[in-house]
Amino acid sequence: MTRVVAELAGLDMRFGEGAGAVHALDKVDLLVHEGEVLGLVGESGSGKSTLGRCLLRLLQPTGGRVALDGDDITDWPERRLRKLRARMSMVFQDPWSALNPRMSIRRLIEEPLKLHTQLGRAARRTEAERLAERVHLAAAQLDRTPAELSGGQLQRVCIARAIATRPSLIVLDEPTSSLDLSVRAGILDLLGELRAETAVSMVFITHDLATLRLIADRVAVLYLGRVLEEGPTEAVMDRPAHPYTQALLSAHLPADPRERPKRIRLEGEIPSPLDRITGCPFQTRCPLVEKQCRIGRPPLLSAGPGQTAACVRLIDGSNRIAA
Repeated sequence: MTRVVAELAGLDMRFGEGAGAVHALDKVDLLVHEGEVLGLVGESGSGKSTLGRCLLRLLQPTGGRVALDGDDITDWPERRLRKLRARMSMVFQDPWSALNPRMSIRRLIEEPLKLHTQLGRAARRTEAERLAERVHLAAAQLDRTPAELSGGQLQRVCIARAIATRPSLIVLDEPTSSLDLSVRAGILDLLGELRAETAVSMVFITHDLATLRLIADRVAVLYLGRVLEEGPTEAVMDRPAHPYTQALLSAHLPADPRERPKRIRLEGEIPSPLDRITGCPFQTRCPLVEKQCRIGRPPLLSAGPGQTAACVRLIDGSNRIAA
């Protein structure tokens, strides 16, 4: 078993107070192992980005525990967290808004080195050039500003910044969603190269199920702030156990245009994030819902080797939705 780099235990995240509070995460348990890519997938509003930010302590969770490399960092003050930032980093969805438009690409790549290392000016310059080459940026582009680069090139700059301090954990929040397909493939190839060369762990947040299959070792499926299914990517994608995962995957168009998609159409309303849900959060839309689903929180049950799902119908094997 590989070393656990990051851990979430009973993580809760609430925005606001009282009756108007939004419950973004509800008792989430997750492990991220050394050198693996954990994919997070779910509809908009499922809590994926919030989870990523809590994991890096960009947000202070309202309950539960966050640990990095065995250190419980849940309640660390910002001053103490600054010393930790070199060990974890993030690549955001929109590279245009993630980079200071007034700084040169060289200065942008040097910035984390200046903040988190003891390298002198000349050494930082040399390292920035090495990082740029590593993410396949031309040396001439280092003296340009973000406005002079394409979206794909800017995302490479963001990745160079993310790996500059050799972190043990990188969270990537839909890093390819704003890019063209050909550019997206180049970014995924780059991430694959970095993963092969280092032991860095990645949490990859995406809506793109095809991308997930390409890059992730394990997948966690979120719905209204809860993990409904988790397991090896191939198992979850080919043999989804939870009814929500089955419906989610059915919405993805098959690669073969001759293959007829088997779409599962859901009815019912999505519960409000202002309400604390008793029972399974998918109960209002699930075609297999039964009385037990509305009573208590379903535990994560085994659905295969390394695969779990929070569905009581797993017990008797009646968890499959007929398409």
